[in-house]
Amino acid sequence: MMRENEQKHVCDLCLDYISGVCTDEERLAFEHHLPDCADCQAEIDELRIVWEALPENMERIEPPKDLKQQVMDAVLAVETGSDHSKSASRRLVIKRWRSFAAIAVVAAFFIIGSIWNYQLYRERSAAPLPLEQALNIPAAQIERLVSLKPETSEANRSYGVACIVDNGQSKQFIVYVFGAQATTDTQAYQVWLLQDGERRSAGTFRVDERGIGVLAMPIASDSLSFDAVGITLEPDDRGDQPRGEKKFGSV
Repeated sequence: MMRENEQKHVCDLCLDYISGVCTDEERLAFEHHLPDCADCQAEIDELRIVWEALPENMERIEPPKDLKQQVMDAVLAVETGSDHSKSASRRLVIKRWRSFAAIAVVAAFFIIGSIWNYQLYRERSAAPLPLEQALNIPAAQIERLVSLKPETSEANRSYGVACIVDNGQSKQFIVYVFGAQATTDTQAYQVWLLQDGERRSAGTFRVDERGIGVLAMPIASDSLSFDAVGITLEPDDRGDQPRGEKKFGSV
């Protein structure tokens, strides 16, 4: 019988297995383990829905080699100081959320990598930069990560993250949501940053029929300060104060 610490290691391979980054040995061990682990089966089913919903062309851009560790360090930091005596079911929920958040941040890196690559293309228009040279961009790091959770229990399969990404040349504020209500007509989701009781808009985005939405905004100053993040569903993208229902909020 597999020892408890060995089983824990294999269970932690769910995200690597879905994303295809595990070794052949790890893949075989996980496939041998999967039929007898209901928790991993449930997590794989949910992760596969999330992973397959990402745009196909994301797979053509390689993230920095240390990206996974950066992502997991940032996600795990959200749980710093938490109660380690949580029930098994609570630990499973947290484990799944970490995997979802990791995928969300990886997606954000893919998107922001494309933005930086386009900026370099504009700067070097005399000698266009092909996609294959995207790794010439310095490795990006997560400067800050905030988890976003739905405001209603009916949307418990929704989630999101907001993060500040720094590649050493420029910074971007990224918001990624999954499982959100799709926008119709002129509707738009609006991101609000709250600091010292004052609220300001950080931009708007729309959500497609798969429930995926992304906001990527450049940061002009050296730092972006805020105490909390909220997302509302607005009738249009032209408001300077919230008019619609709040859909996501920072933890």
